[in-house]
Formats: sequence, C-alpha cells, structure tokens
Amino acid sequence: MGCSTSRNADVASAKLYVPELKELATMLQTALKDNFETVETEVTECIDLTKWGCAAPGIGGNCRIIDVGGVPNLLDPKYHKSAIFQLPSVAEQVGLKGAYIYGACAASHLVVGVNAELMPTEHISKKCRCTKYSKVLEDGSHTMEAYDSSEFGLLGNFVACDGKTTPVVKVRVKKRKGEENFVSCMRKGLAKALEESKVNVDGAKSAQIGIGGVFKVVSGKIHGHVMPDFKKTVMIDGPEVEEWLNFYEMGPDLTCLSVFLSGDPAKEKQESKEDFGLDLRLEHTHFFSQSKKEGGHYHFDKTPDDVEYVGYFLPAPVVYRVDNAFARERACQADK
Repeated sequence: MGCSTSRNADVASAKLYVPELKELATMLQTALKDNFETVETEVTECIDLTKWGCAAPGIGGNCRIIDVGGVPNLLDPKYHKSAIFQLPSVAEQVGLKGAYIYGACAASHLVVGVNAELMPTEHISKKCRCTKYSKVLEDGSHTMEAYDSSEFGLLGNFVACDGKTTPVVKVRVKKRKGEENFVSCMRKGLAKALEESKVNVDGAKSAQIGIGGVFKVVSGKIHGHVMPDFKKTVMIDGPEVEEWLNFYEMGPDLTCLSVFLSGDPAKEKQESKEDFGLDLRLEHTHFFSQSKKEGGHYHFDKTPDDVEYVGYFLPAPVVYRVDNAFARERACQADK
C-alpha cells in the first residue's frame, strides 16, 4: 500500500468467538457486578428499538462488526477532504447489501459544513434513516440535528445486520460503585473471561468477542464530547486531541449506539507494539436524545449514585476492517 491521500478500498476480516446468549449473559453479569450495585442480565426478546429512535426494531440477523478508516484521517488535514465514505458501499463491502447499520462515526463535512459527531442508524434497503449529528456552535455550546445522508467521514465503528427482533442479552445496571464506565466494564470483563477460559476460534490468532448493542441512559448525567471543526495543523494523538475536544455534561434519557470488542482477533499478543493486527478500535459509543438537542461521544457517567443503564446486546461472528488508515500511515513512513 503506497503513500497517498486517496482512499484504498481494502477489506480484511477476522473471525470472532460467539458465545451462547446464556453464556454471554453470565459473562456480563460477572463483568459488571463489582462496578455497579445492581446488575441484572437475562436472555429475552429485544424490545422495539424504533421507540428509542432507531431505524430498525431490532439488532439481529447476520450481525457483523465493521471498523472503517481511523484516527489518522482526523489528525492530518490532508485527509479531511478525501476520507469520505458511504454506508451503502460499506454494507456491500462486507457482504450485506441493504443492511441495517448503526454505530459511531464522524459526520461528513460536505453534508454538515463542519466537522461533527454522527450517530448513524439507517436501514438501507428500507430507506429508513434516523441518523443524527452533533456539532459545536460558534459560542462553544453544542446542538444536535437530523442528518439526511448516508455519507460519513474520517472513521467509524458499526454493526451491520438485518435489523430483526431476535433474542438478545438484556443488561440493566444501577448505581456505579467502581471506576469503569458501562461499556469499558463489559469489554474488559469479556477479555478477562476469555483469557481464563482459553477459548479457540478456527482461523483467528486469538479468540475475541465482538458486541453490538443499543442502550439507554435512563437516569443520571454522562460526560461526553463533541468534536469542533477541523484544526488546520497536524495533531498528535493524546493530550493535544483531548484539549481540542469540547466536553459537556448531558442526559439523562439518551439512546446510545455501541460497538466493542474484547480484543483484536488478528493479534497474537494483545499488548504487542509490533503486532498491529487489524488496528481495531476496541470500543466506540455515540448517543443522542429524543427530547433535547443533545448528542455526542460517550465517555462515562458523572452521577454514579443516580445512574441507570438498560441495554440490548448481541455478539457478532466476524469483524471487518475497511480502509485501514493506520496501515496506510505505516506504508507512508516505510516509503520515506
């Protein structure tokens, strides 16, 4: 892969371990019990998620996780105009034309006019789109509006599926007593469970679980960010990006679209700095309100005594990596 500002349509994939739903419910119960005072997990039929503002009633059927682009597209201005993607094209690239897609990504600046957060929930074949975007205003406040496009920019983490109502794992937690946020707690708990069980998956270097789900912040406030417009200079990931982001306290009554993995199934050793695997982002959650102009990127809750989450989750058997921006940057460095 040479050094170029044009997009490369490369697609890689890796198998994931798919536990039985009862097993997954038990794993999540164990993962969450030390972090929240009340934890309830069960296998049940998914509620009608259109009532939560989603474009499909369920999250089941032919599930697959997708990681598109990457942070390098955000850091360097030379990619801001070229790193533009279309959800229907991504669905076709992973073999699920017309899919229901939900998750967390950046908006297209060509649609919004500025850099912004995107909360995609779109059933492509049914031509049903409930996507929202959130942007920073000139006075430093933020707003959220409907987004009438399938286009997104820079990076994204998604679940593609049929959008069917199927059995799922329902999780309800209240009153946080530990330090982890809701999503990180589940993700790290699954990683620990897999490490202890030594599960193998044919064709993968290491067994990992990938989860997609929709959850609601029923009560309490959360800490989230909204990206401002692009910087005109190259940023270094880390403190510089944290300082650039705009953080707000939002909630409750937030619908959260979440994608997370216990680890990268293409990596032999998860902590290795030489083994890049698929360069996967291990968790990404965006949220929107149905009653207020609030939306953005979820970090953690700010009111541990009052917080309550309830959500519906499913494992996916495969993760796809599309247009890997990290691999492109390594190729650029090698060409110098």
